[in-house]
Amino acid sequence: MYLYRAPNNVYFTRICLSKYLRDKGYPFDVKVSLLTRDRAEAVIRNIDVAGTLKKIIKSIDHKTRINDFIRYVDEVINHLRAQFDADDSDITFNITPKPHAIPIRDTKLSEYRETTTVAQAMPVLALNEALSAFIISKQKSAIRPLSIKQLEQRTRHFIDTVSSKDKSRSKTNAESKCVHDITSADAMTYRDALLIQGRSYKSNKEYLAAVFQFFKWCQLMNYCNHNPFESVTVGQKPKAKPNQARDRWTHIELKRLLRSSSFKASTIDFKWVTRLMLYGGLRPSEACQLKPADIKLIDGIHCISVDDSGALQRLKNLNAKRYVPIHNALLEQGFMAFVTQRKSTHTQLFDYKPVGINEDWSKNHCKQLAKLQNEIGMQANKRPTAYGFRHTFIDEMKQLDISEHIVAQIVGHANPNITFSRYGKDINVAALLKDIERIEYDI
Repeated sequence: MYLYRAPNNVYFTRICLSKYLRDKGYPFDVKVSLLTRDRAEAVIRNIDVAGTLKKIIKSIDHKTRINDFIRYVDEVINHLRAQFDADDSDITFNITPKPHAIPIRDTKLSEYRETTTVAQAMPVLALNEALSAFIISKQKSAIRPLSIKQLEQRTRHFIDTVSSKDKSRSKTNAESKCVHDITSADAMTYRDALLIQGRSYKSNKEYLAAVFQFFKWCQLMNYCNHNPFESVTVGQKPKAKPNQARDRWTHIELKRLLRSSSFKASTIDFKWVTRLMLYGGLRPSEACQLKPADIKLIDGIHCISVDDSGALQRLKNLNAKRYVPIHNALLEQGFMAFVTQRKSTHTQLFDYKPVGINEDWSKNHCKQLAKLQNEIGMQANKRPTAYGFRHTFIDEMKQLDISEHIVAQIVGHANPNITFSRYGKDINVAALLKDIERIEYDI
């Protein structure tokens, strides 16, 4: 529609922008008051206004900034309307353009863009440049190196995907792809690509979350007007069958591992870390980074203090900080004697060190386990992992019908119940120990 009459009988020119432009953050339409209630006069004025608007909209290219477009339309339309015969003195209405009303001088938009000051302009930044700046910004925050690396890898995957799509059309377009060029249609196309690449629901969700975070930062930096991933989701989480859930160790597999000559010949550190995961639900990195001082006596009960007070210690999140009572099976196997001996000789409880740029405490333990599994004939990709010991512990508690909020406190999950999480106190270690010692492995 080009010409329409408002409820106050004043005529307007209205032009809707294409979906492609709307997806990039441009307004749905451009509405310009023709300053008259006379239809014949409005028709004549509409010819000039509509023609001018169409020329400007047609001149939009990938370098056009939305704010420049709006300011330019305002300027040209105000100039054009100044030439109208404003003799209808009884008409009172505000002709100041609103954010969605965009007014034009008969010049090219590209020429206006070149005269726009740097202070007014939205920076035009290529995706690769924006990603580099985004990572530098994240490195200044208290974020784990691994998290930063994952953000970079996942955002890079999106950039490579959208660039690959454009290369099939035009090499020039692919190389000049800027942040503000990305539309919600690009976001949906990328989502669809993720869904057919064989990753898990959780992985796809994390990929989309990383790219969403990238564009949120770009929006805050004024590199784009909106976040194209704002409403993009992976979809409904698939319901996995019990045998498709993340692998735990069966009792048969545990016997096969722990009774093997390879396990018995392994290092004392490897044995204790494995047992701590199996009997305490610790994450591999939580066990590997323990210090002798992290083994504490609380209310007469030996406990593991999982925290990040050490210089290189890391926790997954705030919920991971906790006390875990030590299962009696570990005490009977001599764990406290081992701790006492290490206090006099070691700064760390075990000889594991953080490895690589991600400072991964558990990498060497996981490699040892994989090697041992190979030795006892457990086939790769068809066997549980080091994380599976923690999953086994959690599953055993589930089978024993232990309350979920108790399990959450022991293993360092967020409390699933908002009432308990907001108003409840932590359960004392004596009560936690009773539930932990209900776990028995026939090994």
